[in-house]
Amino acid sequence: MVTVAALLLTDSLAVGAVPVLARGVGGAAQAFTDHGGYAAVVLDGRTAAPDGVAAWWSWSGAGFGLLSAVLAAGIAAVAVRRALAAGAGLPAGLVLWPGG
Repeated sequence: MVTVAALLLTDSLAVGAVPVLARGVGGAAQAFTDHGGYAAVVLDGRTAAPDGVAAWWSWSGAGFGLLSAVLAAGIAAVAVRRALAAGAGLPAGLVLWPGG
């Protein structure tokens, strides 16, 4: 679970921090969701030329992303703390911190 979370975090950071990577992902997403262009490629054999996707981020977008991550971590921490306080315990093999 930790490996998957770390991989998702590093990939999302890379997409947000490297404009070239963001443009590539944006172009792929646009081609994937362009039904007419996709049908033309598959049915008519034409080559698709997706429009240029402007990949950008803003301070408000970064702030909302950071806020949502902090809130998610806080909600998870409260849920774990309540489960521990109620004596429910944690699943076997779950390690919250090294040596703990």
